[in-house]
Amino acid sequence: MSQGIGDILQRLERWLREHRPRYHRALLPGATPAELQLLETKLGRALPEDLRALLTWQNGQSDDFDGAFEESWQLMGAERIAAAKLDLDAERNRTGWQADWVPFLDDEQGDYLCLDSGRSPVPVHGFWPGKTDHPIIAPTLTAWLDEFVSAAEGGEYVEDPERGALLRKNRS
Repeated sequence: MSQGIGDILQRLERWLREHRPRYHRALLPGATPAELQLLETKLGRALPEDLRALLTWQNGQSDDFDGAFEESWQLMGAERIAAAKLDLDAERNRTGWQADWVPFLDDEQGDYLCLDSGRSPVPVHGFWPGKTDHPIIAPTLTAWLDEFVSAAEGGEYVEDPERGALLRKNRS
């Protein structure tokens, strides 16, 4: 039986406290209802429920922190999501970005993991400007987080002490 996003976020919270305390301290407090409402207004649509839960848990990571949530992906907060979405929508005719997509992780190189809010259930896509293929990475954000947390709990990640990236170990 699969867990709900609240249970997965609790597991993630425990794992981060134990295994990545420096990163955990760099997470911002959860978004307030007013911040979530403002994001919805800027997006012009309701937030997918699992993104709402993620932002309520932690509203991204500090811009002053040099490190990543998973691999080289940084956890975006409501304000950063709104700003990126505005920029990405403005460039969509050139880049292949879709108007229904909402970013939630970025690598500061112009690449994003995003939610396709025009579909139900809401899948996670990878977005790389200049590429024509933007594959579905996971069927939902909850499924993506569950796989990530399970792998982290299973010891499949190691933190790069120089860059702060959380890298998946090579599988044999």
